[in-house]
Amino acid sequence: MSLRHILMAIFIATIWGFNFIAVKVGLNEMPPYLYGAGRFFIAALPFVFVPKPAVSWPLILAVGITSGVLKFTLMFMGIHYGMGAGLASLVLQSQAFFTVLFCVLVFKSRIRFNQVMGMLIAAAGMMLIGWKMQAQSSVLGFSLIIAAAVSWGIVNILYRKVGQVDMFALTVWSSVVPPIPMLCLSLYCDGYEAVATCLTSMSALGWICLAYTACISSWVATTLWAVLIRSYDPQRVAPFSMLVPVFGMGFASLFLDERLTLLTGVAAILIFTGLIITQWRSKKIPRKVIIADAKTLPLPDLEHQKAA
Repeated sequence: MSLRHILMAIFIATIWGFNFIAVKVGLNEMPPYLYGAGRFFIAALPFVFVPKPAVSWPLILAVGITSGVLKFTLMFMGIHYGMGAGLASLVLQSQAFFTVLFCVLVFKSRIRFNQVMGMLIAAAGMMLIGWKMQAQSSVLGFSLIIAAAVSWGIVNILYRKVGQVDMFALTVWSSVVPPIPMLCLSLYCDGYEAVATCLTSMSALGWICLAYTACISSWVATTLWAVLIRSYDPQRVAPFSMLVPVFGMGFASLFLDERLTLLTGVAAILIFTGLIITQWRSKKIPRKVIIADAKTLPLPDLEHQKAA
């Protein structure tokens, strides 16, 4: 990856890291499924003037269902069934490993040794954070978050398969799919009165958090992420999501008075080190250049060698 795109991936992780702060504040005023419906409703609004991307409807529906309905519904269910929000955000980044697996299965991609080592080192950093948060988990909640990570891995493969299309348009049009199913889930789980009360009494801060999640996290970060997945092998891009919980904990310490520890710092160093290793590419002399240079070498004087 070029330096510009590496910095873009870090920028995306920063946006998503702060997004967990916005979601945590927003969920104090709105039930999770209603929050998800509101996020995608706002994200879908530009479809009125943004032309439909040059992809088939089944592909748009597939992206909308996996990235919106499945991923977020499973994530919210995991949190509901005993998974702490912080640990959920961490386990969700296991999508990087599922993305690598799907790339091997679907695209027959070859995984380099440095990518495996880098991801293992980054995974060690994530495990340190997970060990710190181990009390915030349950088996069912953990399983649901893993299923959400699988859904994200599938989305990465779909982004790769769409080809050279307007990724902002794809983000907008795929956001048309989740609002109604998630609103129905909210009405079923929370009740009509709770939904109506939330929509009429939510504070300005709650609406700002929802707008951040829809506009910055979806329009900006998701679109840029899709561009990177389309431009590079997904297994090279996916590990950058491991930075999300690192930035999330950093922002939590700044805005929510959550204290950072030495263990968190060591974990962050391991994750950054692992990402650097995954991006390390050894320079090899192209075979064509070697052949071209060989043609210019003087041939041995066989007659002289025989005389000697």
